[in-house]
Amino acid sequence: MITILFSLFVIVFTLIYGYLFDAFTLSLLSIIYWLLAFLLGFVTTFVLLLIRMHLYGRFQKGDQTKNMKNHQFVHNIMRLVTRLLRLKVHASGLKNIPAKPFIMIGNHQSNYDIIAVKPFIKNQPLIFVAKKSLFKWPVLGRLVALLGNIPINRLTDRSAIEAIVNGIKQYKSGVPVVIYPEGKRSFSNEMIDFKPGAFKLAMKPKAPILVVSIYNFHKTWQWWPFKRQNVYIHFHPLLEYEDYQSMNTQELSKVVKATIQEQLNTFKEMDTK
Repeated sequence: MITILFSLFVIVFTLIYGYLFDAFTLSLLSIIYWLLAFLLGFVTTFVLLLIRMHLYGRFQKGDQTKNMKNHQFVHNIMRLVTRLLRLKVHASGLKNIPAKPFIMIGNHQSNYDIIAVKPFIKNQPLIFVAKKSLFKWPVLGRLVALLGNIPINRLTDRSAIEAIVNGIKQYKSGVPVVIYPEGKRSFSNEMIDFKPGAFKLAMKPKAPILVVSIYNFHKTWQWWPFKRQNVYIHFHPLLEYEDYQSMNTQELSKVVKATIQEQLNTFKEMDTK
């Protein structure tokens, strides 16, 4: 449905440009008009869908975190955005995604790795520990909150503690939760220091940990829309509580970071061939 709506808007804007500017002949100018129609079609579709979700959320009562219709709707938007950004997603380790609730921990390069990762968790309402400012964005902020995501202010320890407590509650209620121990985007294929306290989200409730490695997402806008970017996601074998129960947060942080780094090295070798 979303793809059909987007296609219709592109056709409409293309016809409008062609009629107003006589741009149906193949030329550099006509290509520019077509690209404008493409962008306007995307923006119009995206805005209408967000407004629909915003209005839909206004009339919903109670906790909607587990409402899979909301999550599936967002998955469709995210897939559309991924295509429009011309990201070729190479995903591996999909068999390691469990059917039971888990805590997902991975490296964080940009906002676009969230868009690509979430749709792979198809049958569970995956939510994120996300920066508080996202919840204040017009329209989008309502959507972020509606899905059950957890706000965190990275500048205060109290907010971090509250986010961990809320994340544990969500996990215990049967919802998988994602946290990024770097605390912010790295904007590169090199990780920044992990915050060991983030691992309490998994250790306190004795939750299984799904480690994920992502690569090249910081290049999303390089040469867009003329070049497709290859981006990589790998879901590692599940770490059960028994696998890390003897570790403290510092030790577990080092193990997970080393696991992610090993996969990043593999991605680098693949990407340079």
